[in-house]
Amino acid sequence: MALRDWFQYSDRNKPPYNPTSSTTITIERFWQNEEGEFDSSNWRKEEWLIHCALIPVDQLSVAAIEIASPHYLTFETGWNFEDEFSFGDYSEYGDIQLYSLLSSTKHPISQELIIELSREFVLYHALHKRNQCHYYHPVDNILVGETSIDSHEIYDPTPKVHIHRDYLRDFLAAMKMGLLISVVADRFANAPTEEALELEQVEDHQIDEFTWLSTVIHTPEFTNHGYFRGRSTLRRNFIIEPYDEPKFERSPWHYFGKPLTEESALASFIVNDEGRREILPKNTYLGNYIESGIGRFGYLYFRPEVLQKYLQVPGYSVFFHMRSWGSASLSGNRGTIDVGINSQGLINAFAPDIADLPSTEQTYWASYSSLPSGEICEEMFQTRMQQNPPHSPGITELIRDARSQLSTVFEKQFSVDLFKDIEPSQQDLCRLSVGPILNQYTEVNELAKTLYGWVIETMQIPPLRTALVALGGVVDNGVRQIKLLEKSLIAKGLDEAQARSITAPLVGLNDLRIGAAHIGSLELEPCFRLIGVSSVPQTPREGWNLCVDATTTCLRTIAATLQT
Repeated sequence: MALRDWFQYSDRNKPPYNPTSSTTITIERFWQNEEGEFDSSNWRKEEWLIHCALIPVDQLSVAAIEIASPHYLTFETGWNFEDEFSFGDYSEYGDIQLYSLLSSTKHPISQELIIELSREFVLYHALHKRNQCHYYHPVDNILVGETSIDSHEIYDPTPKVHIHRDYLRDFLAAMKMGLLISVVADRFANAPTEEALELEQVEDHQIDEFTWLSTVIHTPEFTNHGYFRGRSTLRRNFIIEPYDEPKFERSPWHYFGKPLTEESALASFIVNDEGRREILPKNTYLGNYIESGIGRFGYLYFRPEVLQKYLQVPGYSVFFHMRSWGSASLSGNRGTIDVGINSQGLINAFAPDIADLPSTEQTYWASYSSLPSGEICEEMFQTRMQQNPPHSPGITELIRDARSQLSTVFEKQFSVDLFKDIEPSQQDLCRLSVGPILNQYTEVNELAKTLYGWVIETMQIPPLRTALVALGGVVDNGVRQIKLLEKSLIAKGLDEAQARSITAPLVGLNDLRIGAAHIGSLELEPCFRLIGVSSVPQTPREGWNLCVDATTTCLRTIAATLQT
């Protein structure tokens, strides 16, 4: 970017510089970027600070004009000079009332930085807190808020907080408040001459609504290194207004008002970040969906439970031919839907496909319609929209390939057929391809049971013993598939520790599938240590992908070792 444009903040409407430009809004953050050496001609540096405050609706516009810096939107916790204790939830700027949306405090003894969303916001949505920093809605099961801590070389750690726009505006409607987000940024750059800075000096020049710019040039006498230095300061305020009324229909709290009904008998779907619902148009082009703001590139978001019927009901099916993308089919050839799962665990589905479904099926999908959270499934988007399909083989393809490699080695090296010619049922293959969808590790246990049956229990004992004898090993009639593989690796020349390390994922898979047959919770950490990670993955989907990758890698490694 040209220096003049950089000083003018021509990128100010793009993320991360505009904290309101996406589905999630940044309400608290400090960061800096620096390029080059401080005393060189190509040095550039920028610092950004974002604070926010809840403000009564009737004071919001005045606050956006009068509050000149995020430093005025700070909430101190502790004793003040009037011997009163402040809980860090209220402040004032003149006559303007300021209320905190988050708590950011240093513990007075440990100095630990503690960041939490406000009690009111968490209580209103009855949010579930996961991993100490993620706040999920209990009904919609999507990420509503996220807190984290940024570290810096010079400065103390600072909070970073994001909140989903729709849930924020819903909360604001209930509170009868708006949110003021205040941003201040400084950009510095060196240049050999004043003209090279391309900087016109101005003082509080308004360049946009609630946006002001100030600039100054320092001479080499001031900088002490022979270069001119420009400084450009941006002050900007954003207003997040409440909805006209709270979204009673999705509140986890009981609503005593009149039941809300749809104006039309046709199903409607959530089509944008703010929860607008629309009936899907039929027999039209994708471009019309995009122009009408229906979904993102025509894709809508759904809670993952929507796929349960397609995995369980005879005649329905869903199969992922890539790791996270595939298609769902109705019984009786009544339609197919392009579907994928994104990094937040939500289902993306192609809106024109849903529009072509029978009305009863549309109603079913509409009941799981969700606000957007996260990206569109990457594999689906890259293939359909970018015409650039990634290399991401589906789970069943990976398993078939790994079994085939091992089977070929046994056939060529030992003249035996290792595997029985048996595959899981079509329904089980579909479940393996899709993986966990309900965010429960019991799903991983059940899937591990199916995977173990396909990979291990179809291995025939006699061919394994034949191979072991051919390698010079001694057969113990009491051991079965995994131990026979381990003994074959040892007979091939590996030491016992190496052999056990290679087959450990199969032992971990066995332990996981045993958990499906027992009442009570299985201790997962030992299973995943065998699979190759030190702790239990954060989500069952991550755990399942690790399990599949470790299993297929194990089979390929055994095949390669026995082939040499």
